[in-house]
Amino acid sequence: MTQKFTFDDIDIGYSFDGPAVSVTREMIKEFAMASFDNNPLHWDDAFMSETMFANGKKFDSIIGHGLMTYSFMVRAMTDWLWPENGDHRRLEPRFRSPVYPGDTVRVHVTVRDKKETRKGKWLVCDLSVANQNGDGLAEIAA
Repeated sequence: MTQKFTFDDIDIGYSFDGPAVSVTREMIKEFAMASFDNNPLHWDDAFMSETMFANGKKFDSIIGHGLMTYSFMVRAMTDWLWPENGDHRRLEPRFRSPVYPGDTVRVHVTVRDKKETRKGKWLVCDLSVANQNGDGLAEIAA
């Protein structure tokens, strides 16, 4: 997203989609190495097929890191705001479902409110992340 805008140009309800990201096993592995997260959830299919998680939950394969999903949300906001010298202050995600290898995920952003204070001009945004099937994976609701 590279269009020019000012605070006054953005209306409540304005929305856009971040880039689609195709998640691969290699991406999950590289994120594990970069984050020093060696949990077998992210690299060991045998562990995942043999392990029963809370409430009898089983997974078909490894899953992506929650923070990897979070990084897609940060990217969507950064790509939108930084070219216009804006920044984001607080993103507090709730993770709903795991991201699997082979998923294509996309972040959707909607401006919920606008505020002006002595310290600046603020856009309050809701974010959601969904996979190629429209399944909700994560969200941030202000």
